[in-house]
Amino acid sequence: MSKGKSKPTAIPISPKTARARPTRSERERAVDRAVLIASIALGAVIVVILGIALFIEGVIVPRQPVASVGNESISVADFQQRVRYERWRTGLELVPIAQSQFAREFLTNSQFGPYADMYRDLQIPTQIGRKVLDRMVEALIIEQYARENGISVSPEEVEKQRFTFYGYDPNPSTATPTLTPTLTLTPLISPTPTNTPTPTVEPTITVTPSPTPLPTGIPTATPDATQRAKTFQEDQTNFTSAARRVVGVDEAFINRLFAEAALRQKVITAVVGEPPKEQLQVKARHILLKTQAEAEEVLRALQNGESFAALAAALSQDPGSASQGGELDWTGRGVFVPQFEEAVFNAEIGAIIGPIDTSSNGPNFGFHIIQVQGREMRPLTDEQAKQAQERAFSQWLSEQRTARNAQTFALWIDVVPNTPTLAELGLPENIR
Repeated sequence: MSKGKSKPTAIPISPKTARARPTRSERERAVDRAVLIASIALGAVIVVILGIALFIEGVIVPRQPVASVGNESISVADFQQRVRYERWRTGLELVPIAQSQFAREFLTNSQFGPYADMYRDLQIPTQIGRKVLDRMVEALIIEQYARENGISVSPEEVEKQRFTFYGYDPNPSTATPTLTPTLTLTPLISPTPTNTPTPTVEPTITVTPSPTPLPTGIPTATPDATQRAKTFQEDQTNFTSAARRVVGVDEAFINRLFAEAALRQKVITAVVGEPPKEQLQVKARHILLKTQAEAEEVLRALQNGESFAALAAALSQDPGSASQGGELDWTGRGVFVPQFEEAVFNAEIGAIIGPIDTSSNGPNFGFHIIQVQGREMRPLTDEQAKQAQERAFSQWLSEQRTARNAQTFALWIDVVPNTPTLAELGLPENIR
């Protein structure tokens, strides 16, 4: 035998062992499969999360309540639909005003009518949102009261509301010349009566918009019944089509608003009676000062014989009455803030009283020196009678809110729509 180093003997690898060890390509494919499975799983999780979010946003949230009256509630979906509709309807009224030569005055100054408040409602979504929600709560209170007391409205009463809204009179009493009928956009949100003890300042602009801020056409003879009916149908069709296109509401939605308005009017009559023919009113003049010390100084000056009118013109912080020597119009209850009302309806006629503190009502109030010049029952115009009836009904609604545990929930602030936007309505973002 030859001598030398022996070579290591190779240990044979069994077929099973060879198959158990993956090749490089197999390992890469395994990694790819793992990544793919993880990606699919992650995608599935994301889809589930998005689905849940969409379900919450599209199903759960719309059903959540923004307000309740007793056991009945107002849903997010109903609230949002009503706000969008009221934004659009308000915009229809404001567009002709915004296009007029006096747009700045009418859209920025409340002394020239309701348009400035309407414009601010559109600029501040929560402002119109609060008004709409309050109106919806009132409608639910009215509906509950009507059910409890067997009050309902007839188709004819609902139709009357529709006619009023579109400015249609199927049976005019006279054939005197009139303007061509056009769509009259009667507000479905009633204006809130002012509580400030100041009269409306007379505008210095002599040209004012028509009560119906839409083109009124050329004066013509009263159309016959067929033409009036045709115009009414066209107005109704055009309005409904535009409402559906812009804010997604249908004819049934608008019909419910007419029924709501009819029921409101019927419950008003049942609760507070017909509009009064006359009312106890007071005639007074006042001087508004910022501080109690200033008011006491003015009171001493009056007691020493100085002219009430002259002091009012020189010192009063109420621009509406200062130039008139502090004079206010004959006014009934429910117009002034409570402190001022209590004073003028109980003071001795001719006596000068004060200071009356109304500063808790806001920055435009303060301390008043007042002289009551008269107090008597006075006949009311139709408009004054209607306002008095509405004020009495508002007091009843306030009491019913408490009695029926009416609540609004903070959620409404988060979900109030801001559409249609001012731009979509054809209105300027700001007036300068």
